[in-house]
Amino acid sequence: MIKAAVTQVWYDNDPKTHRAYGVFQYGLNQSYANLLDHPGLLPLALLPTDSITPDDILKNFDILILTGGGDPSPFLFGREDRGSRKPRPYRSTWDMRIYHAARERRMPILGICLGMQLMGIAEGVALIQDIPDTGVFHDGSTDNPASHPVSLSPGTTLHSLFGEKTTVSSFHHQVLEEVPPGYTVSARSSDGLIEAIESSDGSVLGVQWHPERDSTGEPILEAMLKLIGRS
Repeated sequence: MIKAAVTQVWYDNDPKTHRAYGVFQYGLNQSYANLLDHPGLLPLALLPTDSITPDDILKNFDILILTGGGDPSPFLFGREDRGSRKPRPYRSTWDMRIYHAARERRMPILGICLGMQLMGIAEGVALIQDIPDTGVFHDGSTDNPASHPVSLSPGTTLHSLFGEKTTVSSFHHQVLEEVPPGYTVSARSSDGLIEAIESSDGSVLGVQWHPERDSTGEPILEAMLKLIGRS
């Protein structure tokens, strides 16, 4: 049985309930469960903990899934706030610790939307904090439909799966400013924004879109699962 460590979205609890329930609640949309409902795969929610190190946690897993979520705090990449929406450092810091531990263990990693952004931040790259400032589309705008095409780079995993172009489901207003060291761009949108990255060792894939909500999800998951045990 393959075990997948799946990071969770940190939702704010009502301040009136903090004493009983704590500041956060953790969860995911059903679309993630649908994607990970795969023969031989056991997806398990990864909850933040201080009593076990990220490395010890990941000893029990075969693959890491970094899921989507809200904006990371700009201080994590050394910038002032220039359009981030309710940025929070807590989840981002935890997820990046998990990412670094997974890289040390050479585990396969799939980063989705925020997950891809945190991979880049963990490797020293900043974000464009609000895409409208660059004149291109962003979430919630009529200029950014629920789906759009991306161009895929030859020689990458995504190109081998989908060819030169595919259509993806996006909902974001932040993207990586540049390619992280040790990575290559595997997809761009029509305006040149980075839509996907892959590590040079082939074990990590980050997509700025939401494969759990479009037709790219199953092929991407299959490709990532094939990496298990190769390191």
